[in-house]
Amino acid sequence: MEKTALTFCPGHISGWFRQMPDGEGNPSSVGGGIVISEGVFAEAKKSDELSVKICYVDRSGNVVAEVYGSKVIEYAMRSLDITADITTRSILPMSSGFGLSAASLLASLKAVSELYELKMSNEDIAKLANLTEIHFKTGLGDVAACMNGGYICRRTPGINGKIIRRYDMEKPISTVTFGPLRTDTVLKDPKAMERINNAFRDECPNSPEEFFRVARDFAENSGLISDKVRAVLDECALRNIPASMTMLGNGVFAYGEKAPGILSKFGDVYLMKMSKNGFVYQSRKR
Repeated sequence: MEKTALTFCPGHISGWFRQMPDGEGNPSSVGGGIVISEGVFAEAKKSDELSVKICYVDRSGNVVAEVYGSKVIEYAMRSLDITADITTRSILPMSSGFGLSAASLLASLKAVSELYELKMSNEDIAKLANLTEIHFKTGLGDVAACMNGGYICRRTPGINGKIIRRYDMEKPISTVTFGPLRTDTVLKDPKAMERINNAFRDECPNSPEEFFRVARDFAENSGLISDKVRAVLDECALRNIPASMTMLGNGVFAYGEKAPGILSKFGDVYLMKMSKNGFVYQSRKR
């Protein structure tokens, strides 16, 4: 049997953030978010050529769409001078505020490290993933978040920054999305980033309810709420359901048992929980 390595990285929903350079002067951020149980599986096989396939799957695991090639993942592999056949799988849509760019990078890098026995530490993997995200402007803090689980408060920027992680978010998390909001487009927009930075409040919540309050306050002041997102948020507020806008994504995430019924009025609902772990190696086959 062909030797393969299988890994998984959870996604990350950012609730609020502020752009801030890390200790080396690279673009980064501080803020808060939730590491989620849904994310990206990556499988790597040895090959003389580099190829990447992105698979979108339904809730039963059936492939519903495939994309061949990924500039982001290919860039990271070339940085290691590695060739492999890499396949990623996720039920979540890209560019919708789930941190899938970071998750895809972390899972893919972990897979090739195990496949070729590169002995890269998780910090080594995170550092390369973070530099790749910076190069393509696809994220500012998701890599740091996905190094472990919980709902988090990133107090200082960078993958080695101070992160407070709490694990008492036990109720289900529901999300609905209305199409992509490309992170790179927002990060390249000076006026949008000015509004986002001004909306930021330096708070670290001590409960899930407080987390959603801070996230909602940020969303309201960010200037990013679309009409469709507004309609969902208003309905959630009417029903006393904690909810906010996914950052950066054109969608809503909400907390508690009542949330799926409300969000389902507006679109397909993705159900998940807070993840207690970060990216992990799962198995290697021969």
